[in-house]
Amino acid sequence: MSNILYQNYKHYKLPITMDPLKYGKLIFNQNENFIIQINRTNVALINEWSDFNLIKIFHKGDLAFSYKDVKISDLEFARLIENEKFIFKNNKLISREKTFSLFVKILKFK
Repeated sequence: MSNILYQNYKHYKLPITMDPLKYGKLIFNQNENFIIQINRTNVALINEWSDFNLIKIFHKGDLAFSYKDVKISDLEFARLIENEKFIFKNNKLISREKTFSLFVKILKFK
């Protein structure tokens, strides 16, 4: 885990990497599913795909939050957490923006 930089998010230190094995101590791996012990109280459940990862962070066994990392290039990726988008390049934050979802419900009238 040496030379890994971290993003502080809601008092959690999230590794700035798309490599699941750099998150911490590997507990379990099957296919593209990883369980990683980040520290004494936090565990990451990571589902790895070819161009994105789905990550769930657990604190003392309870789901704290989840997010998605999307590969932009070999040196750059986007992290989507709740209503924020973070862009990292060469392990450094280069952009941060708020994102909003608009949900539209279509009603059928008889």
